[in-house]
Amino acid sequence: MKLQYEKPAELWTDALPIGNGSLGAMVFGGVHNERLQCNQDTLWSGSPRDQSNPEAYEHLPHVRKLLKEKKYIEADEAAKKLMGAYTQSYLPFCDIHLAFDHEDSYSNYQRNLDLTRAVLNTSYESRGVTYKRELFSSFPDRAIVLKLSSNQPQALSFSVRISSQLQTISQASGQQIHLIGRCPDHVDPSYYNTPDPIIYKNDLESEAIRFEAILDLQHIDGEINVSKDSLIITDATEVIIRFAAATSFNGYDRLPKTEGKDYRAEVSTILQQAVAKPYHDLLRSHLEDYQPLFQRVDFELDSSASKNNLPTDQRISKYGARDQGLVELLFHYGRYLMIASSRPGSQPANLQGIWNDELRPPWSSNYTLNINAQMNYWPVEVCQAFRMPYTFFRLHSRTERDWQTNCFHSLWM
Repeated sequence: MKLQYEKPAELWTDALPIGNGSLGAMVFGGVHNERLQCNQDTLWSGSPRDQSNPEAYEHLPHVRKLLKEKKYIEADEAAKKLMGAYTQSYLPFCDIHLAFDHEDSYSNYQRNLDLTRAVLNTSYESRGVTYKRELFSSFPDRAIVLKLSSNQPQALSFSVRISSQLQTISQASGQQIHLIGRCPDHVDPSYYNTPDPIIYKNDLESEAIRFEAILDLQHIDGEINVSKDSLIITDATEVIIRFAAATSFNGYDRLPKTEGKDYRAEVSTILQQAVAKPYHDLLRSHLEDYQPLFQRVDFELDSSASKNNLPTDQRISKYGARDQGLVELLFHYGRYLMIASSRPGSQPANLQGIWNDELRPPWSSNYTLNINAQMNYWPVEVCQAFRMPYTFFRLHSRTERDWQTNCFHSLWM
């Protein structure tokens, strides 16, 4: 019940996903430089507007007539006049960067995502010290939590900072980093070739979504220093990082600037509550929430464990669908992705769940309501928590062309 690898991710599609329905991250597991590419499900370009096509009803009788006459090609072309404008884009929130003070060489590297616990683990040895990271995105505490540790006292030294592709200001002070920003007022889809695909209006005129993220760092020993927008910790044994994010999104029909949520108060409250709880309490709350959902379904094709210890990429390459245990793992991975990208109170899972690293993602990472949103949720009631979002195909395709091919040849359990 693990996706496991013997090397860090090089590409975004190699990273491992975590999520609590609203707040997600793709985790690379780097040794010298770790990256958490973070998303929040209400971070979109644009602002509320009526994009209905007022002329659609005039063309509907003609489309129906063509269908009755079985002129399907002509009906398909005529139906384009029923469509409204394209939607805005689901956006990447930020990246958390950790730079470690390690020598170039390391050994015994392991990276895995435990589907039974929704916990991501990374471990390796460097200079005779074993380093471990344990990470999860908690639904009850609405935060990403990361524990870093070394098996020898005061052997852990690293810096942490936050960056974003959006217009932001990042500031570090004390033991926290604050990232404040706003979204573009307009983003053209990736398939539109336009001279200015990403537009920011003047701040006074803009009604785009505002947002803030806070990263908090706690340690049992060692020293923290601030350098510009980074926190630098030296000679620590264990460090706990908590990360929370919020936006001004306040519903599809409310302007996010003038009628938006108090996102700064919200993210501050979320983080204060998470900081007040010890790490073991955060982990226990996470497991008590997640495991009853994941344990609703039992599904077994192969009880043998002969291939289970192989790294997942090697297992796919060597055995493919001949490995029934791998097919079983794929089934449960789909259930995991559903739980991680759609929860009570969150937005519905979009084309890529909640994981996206591009300002102009494929199909804007949006909601295509002709069939795709429905397809995402078809199996949910059957398995009570199952989904195979397009994220899966992006995570297992090296090129855009491969990803598109996989999308159109989807394997649905």
